[in-house]
Amino acid sequence: MTEVLNSNISTISKVENFCKSNFDVDLRIKDFLLFEAPTSHSSRTTIIKSDRNVIYALCQSDDAMSLADVKSLIKSMGMEADEYLPPGGDRDYFLRFGYRLFRSVFPNLKPTSAKEIAYYKTLTPYSPALVKISKINGEIRQYNKIWRQWQKALDFSYLRTQVR
Repeated sequence: MTEVLNSNISTISKVENFCKSNFDVDLRIKDFLLFEAPTSHSSRTTIIKSDRNVIYALCQSDDAMSLADVKSLIKSMGMEADEYLPPGGDRDYFLRFGYRLFRSVFPNLKPTSAKEIAYYKTLTPYSPALVKISKINGEIRQYNKIWRQWQKALDFSYLRTQVR
């Protein structure tokens, strides 16, 4: 029993350090709801509950993933995102990449609104990804590689309420 507890503490510490070094987020993990659940043939997602009862999804893949891929994974798992946390805590990461990509496609144009670069932002490389979850409707799903379809992994409901 002590070995299992020490292993879990070690894993929690590794994930907290990983989130700090990759996303500049001080995440104090209370529990793992799902640990490295398959979300495609080459990706896996860990669902984390913080000590403040905030749910996060940590998505990792052996292949390249974009913001659009991560959005699709989160939706397929039965969750809604509150925030996609950028690498290194760089708040302009997605905007800057979208702007750069827009300019490479249309070199003589400058985007006049955020709507014009919204699509290009979704093409931003985003692996690993850390997503703050706002809502889970009764279940979290994982990908079944054998049957090539999504299946229920866990019964869970969650609604993040924000006080303003």
